[in-house]
Amino acid sequence: MAGTADLIDAFADLCAARPGYAKAEAYFDGDVDEIYASDKVARLLAKSNLDELDEINFARIPVTAITDRLHITSITTGDDDADEDIKALIKRNQLDEELPGLHTRACSQGDAYLMVWPALDPDGNVADVDMLVNSAATVRVIYDEENPLRKKLAIKSWCIGTGKDQQIRADLYYPAPPGEDGGRIERWVWQGRHRGKQDKWQPYTEDGQDAVLPNPWGEIPFFHYRTGRPYGRPEHYAAYGPQSIINKLVVSHAATIDFQSLPQRYGLIDPTVDQSGMQGADFDADSPYDEGADPEDSGNPSQLRNDPGELWLLQGLKGVGQFEAANPQVYLAPFDRYVKAMAQVTGTPFAEFDSTGDAVSGKARVEARASQTARVQARQRSFGATHADAFEFALRLLGYDDTDVTVRWQPADYRDDTEGWTTTSAKIDAGVPRERALIEAGCPPELVEGWMRDLDDDAELARRADLLLKIGNAVQALGAGVQLGAIQTEDVTQLLDSMLGAATNLGSTEANR
Repeated sequence: MAGTADLIDAFADLCAARPGYAKAEAYFDGDVDEIYASDKVARLLAKSNLDELDEINFARIPVTAITDRLHITSITTGDDDADEDIKALIKRNQLDEELPGLHTRACSQGDAYLMVWPALDPDGNVADVDMLVNSAATVRVIYDEENPLRKKLAIKSWCIGTGKDQQIRADLYYPAPPGEDGGRIERWVWQGRHRGKQDKWQPYTEDGQDAVLPNPWGEIPFFHYRTGRPYGRPEHYAAYGPQSIINKLVVSHAATIDFQSLPQRYGLIDPTVDQSGMQGADFDADSPYDEGADPEDSGNPSQLRNDPGELWLLQGLKGVGQFEAANPQVYLAPFDRYVKAMAQVTGTPFAEFDSTGDAVSGKARVEARASQTARVQARQRSFGATHADAFEFALRLLGYDDTDVTVRWQPADYRDDTEGWTTTSAKIDAGVPRERALIEAGCPPELVEGWMRDLDDDAELARRADLLLKIGNAVQALGAGVQLGAIQTEDVTQLLDSMLGAATNLGSTEANR
């Protein structure tokens, strides 16, 4: 039995995407082969083992500069029981560790997947839910051509065994058709290595189950994390070119370091010098000191002493010199330029690449990171929506209906330093409600809510008394303004009514929101 058109097309699509993911991973990990100008250059560097030199990898920085600012502060529903189950799911699936890795994989490859699937008890009932990170090299969601927002199907493919015993497994996951409750799962196997011109797909039943299984939940269980639509692009995609040139500069510079430490030297022979007679060579076969010695022996005594005041007599030579090694600036100057180019083409602040430069703070820092901050916020929106979909499906598997999950992130430009807290304090002093100011500073909302609930009454009374004192001073100033005709009495009355009303409601939840 030949494979279906969906299987053949989805598998071909998955295989076509794999080289791009592998390339992205190689640049992120720093495992990229250098491109040589000629085979001779490659052989010369291989002779010195420079072709195996560990790379100075800058290409990962545009990725980590984004992922280091992706911190989830809470995943909640507002329902206490559901929130407890979310905590249990996070603990069971080690998502405190797995989700940051998922974010990194999605940003470094452009795509990543989270599989959400029930764990059944012996009676076939849902006992728990597995939430597992999957690579885009093994999973691909195919979207509907007519409605690209709808998942048409998903394929997961992997290899079992090696050589003649190799098998290629592929499972297709279908959602429920319109008007129906359940979908299906098709299971396929290919014996041996895959060759595109052949079609050796067979239904997989080796585990005793049917080749087609029901998907009673009607949902494709793979949730797609991506940096673009329909498929993402690695955050460091534009860094490939600069990183390749940096690799070449580093290897080429390394090849000259030994010649800078130990330069090559030369001597020019004078053909007119009489070479007959005793030459006073360093090695003399008739000398008792050289008996049994070898001219190449490192312990062979030399007449040329490296001591102050020594005179070196080099017979038969009319001149000596040395070949100058390449100037290091030939490599270091363009090295710095290509690092700057990487920062420019990837939209990453140069301070992420060079932390030794002048410190940037305040407004200049915010402006320098504006483009990157916008991308972080975009990833928070995209990844957050996908997290919500995944957890809502997991809760549905556990028996919850129509549960809305809210994912909260640490602010993209979070500042946990003196300058950041000074800004927060200034906001509060300027009249921004404390609850909102603290949340904008990156404090988890549930923690802020506890702080507000446990706020000391005496401190609140003092704040209100201070506000009333300021209102009293304002009344005096406004009264003087009325006497001078600068403001009408009706305007003063209306203004004071609004100010006193705000003071009365100070501290209430409604006023702070």
